[in-house]
Amino acid sequence: MATCNECNGACCKEICVGIDEPKTIEDWDEIRWMVAHENIAVYVDDEDDWLVEIQTNCSKLDKDNKCIIYGKRPLICKDHKLDTCVKNADEEGEKLRFNTIEEVEAHIEKVVKPKFQKDLEGWNF
Repeated sequence: MATCNECNGACCKEICVGIDEPKTIEDWDEIRWMVAHENIAVYVDDEDDWLVEIQTNCSKLDKDNKCIIYGKRPLICKDHKLDTCVKNADEEGEKLRFNTIEEVEAHIEKVVKPKFQKDLEGWNF
């Protein structure tokens, strides 16, 4: 079984914040805006939750990517299960992922646009 000792601190190098599933073209435009920023991705996890991923290192990692406050780390860190770790999980954990504005736009063209054709009249990107 894998352990945190085999990891390079992957879970300590990102923050994920839940967002509402996009339901309108304005919501999709907001996702375009989010991923246009450096170190930001939006994804749908294996439980159909939508999340914004901010790639940023925890300031409490040492040069070997080990936690220097392990004994008094935040509860969210303590509760993070090894089997859901991005490095050690058995499954990918993501159903859909957008890293770039181009990926969002391609998804809009292929999946969203047919659903919202009427709402898209006059909207250009």
